[in-house]
Amino acid sequence: MRKAAIEIFGGAESLDSTKVFFCAHRYVQGPGVLEDIDTYLPMVGGRVPGLLLPGDLPTAIGETVEAAFATADIAAVRSPFGGQCSFEEIDSQVATFRAAAIDVLVAIGGGKVIDAAKCIARRINVPLIVCPTLASTDAPCSAAAVVYTAEGAFRDVEFLPSNPDLVVVDTAIIAKAPVRFLLAGMADALATGYEARTCVANAAARSMVGGRITIAAATIAEICSRTIFEHADNAVAAVKSGILNESFERVVEANTLLSGIGFESGGLAAAHAVASALTLVPSIEHRFLHGEMVAVGTMIHLQLEGDGAELERVDTLLARLGLPRALSDLGITAQDGDGTFVMLVEAACNFPFMKNGPFEVTPDILKKAIFEVEERRMSSAQYAA
Repeated sequence: MRKAAIEIFGGAESLDSTKVFFCAHRYVQGPGVLEDIDTYLPMVGGRVPGLLLPGDLPTAIGETVEAAFATADIAAVRSPFGGQCSFEEIDSQVATFRAAAIDVLVAIGGGKVIDAAKCIARRINVPLIVCPTLASTDAPCSAAAVVYTAEGAFRDVEFLPSNPDLVVVDTAIIAKAPVRFLLAGMADALATGYEARTCVANAAARSMVGGRITIAAATIAEICSRTIFEHADNAVAAVKSGILNESFERVVEANTLLSGIGFESGGLAAAHAVASALTLVPSIEHRFLHGEMVAVGTMIHLQLEGDGAELERVDTLLARLGLPRALSDLGITAQDGDGTFVMLVEAACNFPFMKNGPFEVTPDILKKAIFEVEERRMSSAQYAA
């Protein structure tokens, strides 16, 4: 991301004191908005859309999109997503869409489809419309794409010079996904305000786009976390009952738009450093969602900062929502003699996000914070019993 910012703003030195703010160009949210997908093409100047759809996309969603285009007499070029956001898949899709001479790319689905579409759109130089079917992460609005090997192992993060041109979030579709995805998105969004707060307080901290934190980004990040505290319970109840309400709409917006802006332009810190380290453990990477790892990272982040009041507040909310609150909830034994634990601690300390904090976090300091979070978790479990 910093490379993309340097390309735009003209050199690393100029970014040292420059405030930078990135965001998706346009955002549309509400129940049934995907039915009007054809009317959004003029917003981005497209007339010949390419459709990137995953094989496991519910049939009704694909039919809704194609019916909208057919009614408007728009001939869309459909290409099935191969399932992995790899350079091989990206190159294959580039060849397909370039040959079809599309002038806008529409991606519908989860994170890997969307990330692949970001890379494809950049390579063929067309506008991108993103339509997420889950509210589990803030990736739809960002200018970053995670690329994997064809076998599914992490390979690289591609930082793009521009965010998606339009993000369309159909909350009627989001509500049909298992509630676990919404909860994971809440945990990811909850961390946003705390990490931005840390970055604002540290003059040396830099956002994902390489600059200092703007007032706008910090404010959006704070509102993001506040929204989760205020509306999480009612949003979960809405999904479980099948009756959408304003709390659900607000949480989806926080998970997707506010958190997307907040993490990218507001900065990341210890919570995401810990979460990133957790992805290095295959048993965790394959069993837990990103937001579930961030939930644990947020507890450790607040323990590092010694913010007992917010730690208690977050712990209470995570417990009520049934989200992980300590490494032990993820199956990790937090003790010095455990090889996996030692590796996690060292990896977390080495992630760049950790350097956005107000003081240097050494392995010993991080271990102490983790042990204290584990002790809190154990005490609460004994109390509940």
